[in-house]
Amino acid sequence: MKKYVFFLLGIIANKLLAQENQIDSASTAWKFSAWAEMFIIPGEEDFFNPTFYARHKNLHLEGRYNYEDRNTASFWAGRRFKFGEGVNFVFVPMAAVVIGNTNGMAPGLEMEIMYRKFDFYAESEYVFDFESKEDNFFYMYSELAIRPIKPIRTGLIAQRTKLIETDFEIQHGLFAEYYFGRCRAGVFYFNPFGSENFWIASFSVDF
Repeated sequence: MKKYVFFLLGIIANKLLAQENQIDSASTAWKFSAWAEMFIIPGEEDFFNPTFYARHKNLHLEGRYNYEDRNTASFWAGRRFKFGEGVNFVFVPMAAVVIGNTNGMAPGLEMEIMYRKFDFYAESEYVFDFESKEDNFFYMYSELAIRPIKPIRTGLIAQRTKLIETDFEIQHGLFAEYYFGRCRAGVFYFNPFGSENFWIASFSVDF
């Protein structure tokens, strides 16, 4: 599994580096974004998941908390690639140090594919736990979305995570987001209408 993850990331990085004059580096200014999520789980204690993003040219930085595990922080660095005409692609291969209840390192990938009103977003990582190989973990999250009107983005979601324990290895659901100015608010509903359903309320701001 380890060899597969690193091999896959290597192939993606080499393919992206081969794209000439297509990397998005026009802006020299730093760009920042803060994201906050509240997990609302019936019968369990709610918890808060903040994420902070910073980008400069092709450099991509992230800080996360309660993401890989509860009471755990991760610090990410990677390179952003953007290319395509008609269909636009963004890939961010990166790596992190993980500290807290879980201590380890993680290679990861964020990607986005956009075509007119449709887009597909996905992020994944493989956490190598320093204390026990048995606690190594693969995480994935994806969205398939449409923007019927400019302020609204909605669609289907799926994830595999250790933060929420249910009978489903892959959790699925629906989401909707509303964009206003530099802000975005959203609601995500997993395992809909079942006994193991839960909600995520989100808010983000770019600055």
